[in-house]
Amino acid sequence: MVEIREIGLEKEIFLLNKQGEIMEPSMYGFPSDEMGFLIEIRSLPSDRFYPVYMTIHQEELQYKLRADKFGMHTIPDTNMYATPEFVENIIAKYRILEFTDFTKNIYGVKGSHHLGIFSEPGTDCSKLTAGIHVHFSSRDSETGEVLQLPVENIVRQMDEVFEQEIKESGRLKGEWEPKKHGFEYRSLPCNADIYKVLKESFKILREV
Repeated sequence: MVEIREIGLEKEIFLLNKQGEIMEPSMYGFPSDEMGFLIEIRSLPSDRFYPVYMTIHQEELQYKLRADKFGMHTIPDTNMYATPEFVENIIAKYRILEFTDFTKNIYGVKGSHHLGIFSEPGTDCSKLTAGIHVHFSSRDSETGEVLQLPVENIVRQMDEVFEQEIKESGRLKGEWEPKKHGFEYRSLPCNADIYKVLKESFKILREV
């Protein structure tokens, strides 16, 4: 048996108009996440660094140029604030409260970035969040069978390497979600350095 270990990335970014208001990406032909308020950039999964890195880089540039044509801009801020009207519209339009939360946390922390919407104490606004999700997978090259990875070990190492980025952005450490191909690490902010994310992710995956 030859084991193939791969990584894929999802990067979430906001689409803003000239007034700095959050726009719905799908209304302008951008791929969006199921919550409706983020552009979702996906890489190709690969067992090598550069195919993942280059697809994310190229997709992000493409969407930046597309936004420019609409007189808008993309922004990789991990936190943005929205009015109650915008949040109510998103919740109703995309029916996001009906989505099942499959996220888990190795530390048993309550709450998650499942919806990406958080109440902001002392205001009537909500904080919307954007992250980078790292997909880890392992499979048998001959049968295609998905092989078990040491999830808690990998998540804990990612938390340690990116402790500062997670803390500064207010993300929840230890968050992950099971997937058919393996699992998704969900604690990184969207403004984390992609080169570092991939370098460290591949290093950890190859050593566990």
